[in-house]
Amino acid sequence: CNLTSATAVRTMAIPNGAPVPTRHTLGILALQGAFEEHQASFNGLPQTLVERLKIIQVRKSEHLDECDALVIPGGESTTMKIIAGTDEFMLQLKAYVHGGRGSDGVVRSARPVWGTCAGCILLSNNVVNSVKTGSEDVKRCKYGDPVGGLDVNTCRNFFGRQAHSFEAPILAPADGDEAGRQAFNGFPAVFIRAPAILVTGEGVRALAKVEHPLARGGKDEFGDGIVVAAESDRILVTTFHPELVDDTRIHQYFVEKFVLKSRK
Repeated sequence: CNLTSATAVRTMAIPNGAPVPTRHTLGILALQGAFEEHQASFNGLPQTLVERLKIIQVRKSEHLDECDALVIPGGESTTMKIIAGTDEFMLQLKAYVHGGRGSDGVVRSARPVWGTCAGCILLSNNVVNSVKTGSEDVKRCKYGDPVGGLDVNTCRNFFGRQAHSFEAPILAPADGDEAGRQAFNGFPAVFIRAPAILVTGEGVRALAKVEHPLARGGKDEFGDGIVVAAESDRILVTTFHPELVDDTRIHQYFVEKFVLKSRK
């Protein structure tokens, strides 16, 4: 499929002359992680949305050119980087997220991306392995820099190891827009070795926080909750796993706000 094939269906018409609903190709990175669960969640959306999507699993760099938008699922971010790095996939992925020249020399425009858990780590501009106090240095990931794209500082495994995984309702900010509040407020979020967003930069909006013992009851910088979802104009990240619950509000939010408005 070439660069124009994914948009060709937009000009088609059914026999009676009525236009076919505009279809957008949504790719789910399928190198590792919960990609099947994400696909099932998208297929469970209202039919009026499903019929406007063509969902594909992305395993090769050339698949990226077919996609109007991309999901990077939860899993293990270092494993994804190791697998992807074997065929210069990461260079193509960076061109997809940031825009610019890929490993093949072709210049591409930036497109919408949603990263969940490990995907959030890959899309963060700055990632650390632990949070230190005072003047101590933070430990950076030994497997290299993330893809980046979203101006946030993210801490891997912020909430602890596998045994510290938990489920909790998240809270959307009262001053957020209506669509964001409807999608995120009270969502039953599943946190598995989850990261946390420590700092949001320019152009980034916090979409949800979670109350947790690490917030220490309002006595430190996480007193009003820990940021677990954020967005810019093109990138959405969640530190938890929306694909592991039956609630599809966040999948619908991504489709309506990012995918259906995308153009290559």
